[in-house]
Amino acid sequence: MPPVTGPRNTRPWEPLAQGAYRLRILLLAIPFVLAMVENARHPFPLWSFFHDLWGAGRPIFPLERKLLMLPPLCLYAGGLFLRLSASSILGTRSVWSRAPEAPELHVEGLYGVVRHPIYLGSAAMVLALSLVSSPQGALLLLGIDIPLLFFFSLIEEREVMAFHPEYGDYRERVPGFLPRLPIPPGTLIVLWKALYQNHGQALRAEALNVALLGGFIAFWATPNLHFFWGGALFGLLGALSAPVWWKTSGGTDP
Repeated sequence: MPPVTGPRNTRPWEPLAQGAYRLRILLLAIPFVLAMVENARHPFPLWSFFHDLWGAGRPIFPLERKLLMLPPLCLYAGGLFLRLSASSILGTRSVWSRAPEAPELHVEGLYGVVRHPIYLGSAAMVLALSLVSSPQGALLLLGIDIPLLFFFSLIEEREVMAFHPEYGDYRERVPGFLPRLPIPPGTLIVLWKALYQNHGQALRAEALNVALLGGFIAFWATPNLHFFWGGALFGLLGALSAPVWWKTSGGTDP
């Protein structure tokens, strides 16, 4: 699958932008690592702020903690599901390539609702992690990762448009990050079918994100770091081995 190539206007900042795109995984990971360091130094997640508003300083009860952490957990799981399904449609090789790849345009189904479902899912995951981070950690995630996601999407669009001029019409019809409403009925089934037919390859490609979801779920169940790391390890191993157990468990087209 060759990278997108084609004539385009050369700008002075283009080599820097291309270099940043090739290093996008590292650039997105650095704020996350720094946020985790800040969270360890300032263990005061944003969701606890809402408890302080109505709790008048009293200790937080286990059920309250679960209820407050549930929206970020669901947001992260939903964002990851969207990213997994979208990458299954586009192809995990294209998603992780060092240069934008677009051998063909996907303009129907999920990609007829929003142009950048993968980046939308990533943004939802960043927002969820911000809600369970300290204010300092949330500032790093929201202030750096979200703008980077928009920046990388612009680079991809410019590259794809140079190779597929018809992308301009598609760009006019379909919004970039906010899905077009109303969302067609059956979209959720389309997402699940795309992921199902991928036979676990998307899970393996997103193993670290799946591992973080496993740790997130375990930490939601009980505020214990040992459970977090256990859940993360379980998620990592499950994702890495997904192509094996997906097929052996009867993972055929529904």
